[in-house]
Amino acid sequence: MKKLQAVLYAFIAIIILAPTALAADSESGTKVEDIKFFVENFYYGDIPENLQDMKTIEEVMGALDDYSRYMTATEYNDYVASVGADDLALADLDKPGITSSLLYGDIGYIRVKTFSGTMDKEVIKHYLKLKKQGADKLILDLRYNGGGYVESAEQLLGHFEGVKTAYEMKTREGKTTIKPVPSKVKFPEKTYVLVNRYSASASEIVAASLQDQNAAIVVGEKTKGKGTIQSFFEFEDGSALKLTIGEFTGPNQKKIHHAGVIPTIKADHDNELSTIHERLIKERLADQQFKTLDNLQAVPTDKTFQIHFTQEMNLTDINTSSKVELVKVGGVAVPIVVTQNGNDKLDITPNKQMQKGGSYYLVIHPGFTNTVGRATKNGAYTFISVE
Repeated sequence: MKKLQAVLYAFIAIIILAPTALAADSESGTKVEDIKFFVENFYYGDIPENLQDMKTIEEVMGALDDYSRYMTATEYNDYVASVGADDLALADLDKPGITSSLLYGDIGYIRVKTFSGTMDKEVIKHYLKLKKQGADKLILDLRYNGGGYVESAEQLLGHFEGVKTAYEMKTREGKTTIKPVPSKVKFPEKTYVLVNRYSASASEIVAASLQDQNAAIVVGEKTKGKGTIQSFFEFEDGSALKLTIGEFTGPNQKKIHHAGVIPTIKADHDNELSTIHERLIKERLADQQFKTLDNLQAVPTDKTFQIHFTQEMNLTDINTSSKVELVKVGGVAVPIVVTQNGNDKLDITPNKQMQKGGSYYLVIHPGFTNTVGRATKNGAYTFISVE
């Protein structure tokens, strides 16, 4: 008898429930019997009552859930190459897929595209770099992240204070509590995690765990609701059975599958980053007692702004230009040219056109002095919507 290898891909599952060897041959009838055996012993779901009466692979697969399927050798090879088109094509899991930047307001931003095998090391490297640059807040972006190695999710959760449980997992063997991987590198207490309708699997593990334990603030849209675990049973002829073998929930056992994770702060699709960044900008300026000015709506992309003071000012000070900032929401300060216009006005011109449809803040810092040396005590800011 030939051998059948059971392969469990770590980007979805975390334990191997399949046997290491099982008899099989190339005859279709024998393969159907093998598939029935796997379903009967490992399938997490309602086992069809007439399973043993089924004669074809199509009959068996048609009675199972949407994530279970039989693949020919060609289909399986294509699937492995793309790491699963129905799981958002998580290709190149051995590549980090990590990017980062320092947003305006000393806010670190890290985007995690997939939960790769080297993700945790890369995240630590990016975070420590951001801290060195002055970041005291963090936004972790898991939008469009369809999952990855569950072990990487467990490592990521170890960077959050207050996370005692990573998630709960249910299989035919029972329920198991999975712990996070401890880490000495800890993220800020108020870390914000972005998700959207395409955040799935391991991304949802992270979001649910953080939300259940109040360890971070989840922002965005309801996630995909992919809360099941699949294992691959590979046949000697190159074909394979992808079978649901378990389900995970958050630490509070709130169901994720077909339900998703509902964010604490809701945001429109593709506006998740700008929503939370704008909120953090306003909080920081309010803490510094900046005053709000009337919003500017439908501003042209090449607009020159004018600041009009209520009295004559000393606008020839070499520090004048550093007291005004044009900030792109979701980004950084935009280069500007500050020009004196008389003794009571400043013209502010962006060095390049602003982004159409973008949102900005014009921030006027305190410290401007009048002609007798008295300085402004409070700053001010206005919101700008570019048409």
